[in-house]
Amino acid sequence: MAMDFDSQLIESVEVRRHRLSASFLFGRNPTERRWKERTNSFVYGLIIAALICAFCVALSFVINILTNYINDRNEREQEQEQQELERQQMEQEREQGQPQGAPETSPAATSLLASLPAAAQPPSAALQPTPWRS
Repeated sequence: MAMDFDSQLIESVEVRRHRLSASFLFGRNPTERRWKERTNSFVYGLIIAALICAFCVALSFVINILTNYINDRNEREQEQEQQELERQQMEQEREQGQPQGAPETSPAATSLLASLPAAAQPPSAALQPTPWRS
C-alpha cells in the first residue's frame, strides 16, 4: 500500500509541475491557449502567403522588364542591319547607274524632295497636261 501512495504522490507532483510550467509558458486558461495557437498559426500562414505573392509579383515584374529590354535591343539591332543593307544597296546603285561627271544627289535631299507635298513642288510638276491645255 505504501508503494501505491508513493507512486501516486510522485505522479501528482509531476502533473502539478507540468501544469505550472505550462501555465507559466502559455497562460492560465488552456482553451485560450489553444485559440491563441490556432490564431498565431493562421496569421503566420497569411504572412507567408503574402510574402510568396509579393515575391511572385516582383519576379514577374523583373522578367517583364528584362524581356522588354531584350526585345527592344533586338529590334534596334535589326533596324541598324536594315539601314546598313539599304546604304550598301544605294552605294551599289550609285556606282552602277550614275555616269561619270554627273552631279551626285544626296539621299537626304532625295528623301526631302519626295516628302514635299504637291503644292510645294514647282508649278510645272504640279500641272498635268489636259486635252484643252497644251
